[in-house]
Amino acid sequence: SGNYRNFYVKDGKKYAHTINPKTGYPSEQSILSATVIAPDCMTADAYATAFMAMGIETACKMAEKIPEIAYYLIYSDSITGQHKEIYSDGIKAMLIKYNPAKGN
Repeated sequence: SGNYRNFYVKDGKKYAHTINPKTGYPSEQSILSATVIAPDCMTADAYATAFMAMGIETACKMAEKIPEIAYYLIYSDSITGQHKEIYSDGIKAMLIKYNPAKGN
């Protein structure tokens, strides 16, 4: 799931397609992208969408309680505005570091 494509900007504020279920309005969380690997596609999609609406701290706390999933979250740091990432131990083996010298 991600809020980096389906959004619009009005009066300098970004509105994404992920809806906060508590307010019914677009979510204003810092997560830009949530990737979840689970035993089946429906479970992965459900958790990824939920994490987008929860925000980074709540999503990480919840994800750590679910051993059958692995996650990779990209978010915007609320202080610096820089993009950061956080991921579970279960996804580390699946990551490939980009190396421009090797062309990968």
